[in-house]
Formats: sequence, C-alpha cells, structure tokens
Amino acid sequence: MKTHTGHTYASPVDGPLPTSRKTWMSEWNPNGDTWNEAWDDGSGYDGITIAQAVHDALTLGGVSAYVYWLGGSRGATRALLQLDDAAGEYHVSKRLWALAGYSRFIRPGAVRLEAGAADPALKVSAFRNRDGSRVVVALNTGTAPIAWKGVRGRAAAYVTDEARSMTPVSVHGNAVTLAPRALTTIVLR
Repeated sequence: MKTHTGHTYASPVDGPLPTSRKTWMSEWNPNGDTWNEAWDDGSGYDGITIAQAVHDALTLGGVSAYVYWLGGSRGATRALLQLDDAAGEYHVSKRLWALAGYSRFIRPGAVRLEAGAADPALKVSAFRNRDGSRVVVALNTGTAPIAWKGVRGRAAAYVTDEARSMTPVSVHGNAVTLAPRALTTIVLR
C-alpha cells in the first residue's frame, strides 16, 4: 500500500491532499515546552482542539488515519502522556481522550459514511466497521446541549469534556444529549 502523509504545522486541514493515494495525517506539532491537561482552555493544545483537528482531517481532508506524533515524554511537552520516571507517576492530557473518542471504536478498515448536522456548532462524522458496527462521533463546539435523535438499534455513548474522559452516558430511546463543548462517541450495534 502506498500512502501519502501530511503534517499540520503551519495551517489546519481544510481539504484533501492533491494525490490519488490513501492519505494519513501523520504528524501534529507536539514540540514545545507547554504541558496542558485541559479539555477546553483556548490554548490550542487542549483536547477540544485535537478533537476538531481529527474531525477536520477525516472529513475535510479525507484521511484514512490520524497519527499523533508523540505519545509520552518527560517534562513539559505537548505529548499525550507526561512521564515522571523518578516517582513512577504519569499525567494524562485530554488530547489523549480526544483521540480515544475516535480510535477506541473506529477500527482499522472502517469506511467513513456520510454524516452532517444542520447546526454549525455540531461537527459529526460516521463510520462503519468491518464487523458491521457503526460509530458516530459528534463534537459539540457550542455552549448549549443538543438532543441528537439519530440512534437506531442498540447503542452505547461515551462523552469527553472537562470533567469526563470517555465516560458512558445514557441513550434514551432514539436520542442522546450532546453536552456543550464536548466530544460524544456513539456506538451502534
């Protein structure tokens, strides 16, 4: 398989790369001396920023994989985990949970499905895994909750925001409430 890769250093993804090959977003700028565990602080290194970047890469850029360059490191970096070898401790950034909202349930070989929302604050993507399960990922960038009534069949939903990290939330009938400034992953079986 020949793959074309791209990096988002100077500008965000706003369209596909000019190639007929499969594309991967293979590097995001984790370098620097800023450690940040926040979900939504406006820093540009918080979890909601990464969730938006993954959404845009998948939907606007048409990438088939999103690779975060730096998983763990010591000291103040923009990695997903901050390691402290001396104390045997570690700290988890919300960037990790933003990626988990996509990668935990969207499996290799999944196909992206058409998805959208009338509300511009809602960024939605959908996928069908090889086993037939479907995954809808909804990023509510607005400040109000949104009732999403697209659930059909058995479903589980998980939310990530400032207080929660892939925490299960209730699905009521055919609806899930999408919390404000949060990423909700809905798994349909």
